[in-house]
Amino acid sequence: MTRAWRIEYEGALYHVLSRGNEKQDIVIDDDDRKLFLDTAGQMGERFAIDLFAYVLMDNHYHLLFRTNRANLCRSMQWFGATYTKRFNLRHNRNGHLFQGRFKNMLVQDDAYLLQLSYYIHRNPLR
Repeated sequence: MTRAWRIEYEGALYHVLSRGNEKQDIVIDDDDRKLFLDTAGQMGERFAIDLFAYVLMDNHYHLLFRTNRANLCRSMQWFGATYTKRFNLRHNRNGHLFQGRFKNMLVQDDAYLLQLSYYIHRNPLR
């Protein structure tokens, strides 16, 4: 079975999420959290992405961002590979960090945007 195509266009607003392989942690300490956020910031600069909201939990993350170019897949591929390489180097490990491909939903209306923002900001309290 083939994968569904991801919708990409300039100015698109996305909810992107991923979790650790086998639900394992993707951050272990505050240095990993800083590394994750630094890598996300570099992705924003490199791929013209505006990050509006995020939550970074021990074993998963959610991002809400706009792509100013049609480059969701390329930017997330770079982000996942770069953060994994840096994490693995730091912790002297090899292999996958994330479980499969990232998931994304196109944010097309204000109601979903408000619900999503609420969900992202409340996620640590769950």
